[in-house]
Amino acid sequence: MLPALLLAPLAALRASDKPRDPGLAHFQGLGPNDGAPAIAMDGPPTLIPNPSVTEAYSRAKRTCTGVPSMAITRGGRLWVAWYSGTTPGEKIEKCPNAYVVVSTSGDGGKTWQEVLAIDPDAGGPLKSMDPRPWIDPQGRLWIIWHVTINEVSYRYQFKKVWAITADDCEKENPSWTPPRHIANGVLLNKPVVLSNGDWLFVAHDRKTVDVGLLKSIVSDDGGQSFKLRGQVEVSDHLHAIEPMAVERKDGSVWMLTRTGNAGAGNLDTPQGIYESVSTDRGVMWSPPKPSAIKHTASRFYIGRLQSGNLLLLKHSGIDVDLASVKKHRRDLTAFISRDDGRSWSKGLIFDERAGCSYPDAQQSPDGTIYVTWDFQRSSDQEILLTTFREEDVLAGTPEAAARVAANRRLVSKGGVK
Repeated sequence: MLPALLLAPLAALRASDKPRDPGLAHFQGLGPNDGAPAIAMDGPPTLIPNPSVTEAYSRAKRTCTGVPSMAITRGGRLWVAWYSGTTPGEKIEKCPNAYVVVSTSGDGGKTWQEVLAIDPDAGGPLKSMDPRPWIDPQGRLWIIWHVTINEVSYRYQFKKVWAITADDCEKENPSWTPPRHIANGVLLNKPVVLSNGDWLFVAHDRKTVDVGLLKSIVSDDGGQSFKLRGQVEVSDHLHAIEPMAVERKDGSVWMLTRTGNAGAGNLDTPQGIYESVSTDRGVMWSPPKPSAIKHTASRFYIGRLQSGNLLLLKHSGIDVDLASVKKHRRDLTAFISRDDGRSWSKGLIFDERAGCSYPDAQQSPDGTIYVTWDFQRSSDQEILLTTFREEDVLAGTPEAAARVAANRRLVSKGGVK
């Protein structure tokens, strides 16, 4: 039996507030008030090659751009994916016409080519969001994203996760497999390859309009199948989303989760990062509780480096006063932990500007750490990339920060040709 959260008891839901169980075979959007099925989401999304040369998917048509993630192949090819919208005046999360963009670089990030867009239904009510490229242990490239329905309030949406893969990912234009549904919920961040070989994705989902779920979705057969291994309920008041995980050296899995005070009607009110631990590879999780890492309501990144140390990317300092960082998306900073997250280095700021957000990273075989993030999603619409090394973060000096700033490259800029 899964553990319950040590939170205030959840109020009983009215019958009209209970969304039906979406299931895997007939996943549908659900209205927040009546629970009635909306638009079916069973059809596979469409893959659009070379989107920048089309009229509908060109950069010039984009009104909002953000939420990037990245991967590096064994041969050093860079892959970055994000999503863009085409509705003027809408923030990216609420844009009704949104699609995923996949771009690649074969020269270390100096030049980029958009090779793919992923759209469930062109200008219809469905949209593709939150992509993440990932290189699996066999060297295959995965592009994973979710499809949702714009007509449902963002807070109450259910999501369906899709994936494509490419074996020949050292090529600029690889051969993609057909899209396939692999799970429900949001797999926004990279999986952890556990010491026993399992792939563990931590995800967030909804049980009802008042109850969220933090889930462990696992593949123990190299990506042929995915199954729910465990989950823990969270009150909607906490708005726990976008979890990430690392396997600690003692074999436990440490899950960190972004929070925001949804119960107060403000998803941007930070509660800091919450943490939960599993000692059985994701079957059962400890009740989520506040971690020592303070943070505004935005995505962060955590992952293990080749040295065995942990890399953390977040806004501001580790123990920053939460009251001072409300809606504070600036000062993206890198930290190193040599003791599995019990303490952290003083930090290296790699973007100090207001409006920078959603970092993601991967270390290349030569030890270089590549980082991507977005800047001013509804105006500048920039997807950025920089590089540094572990010793730069540990130094945390102005000279190291200057080197990182000099390494900054533009991956994409929406709203321009």
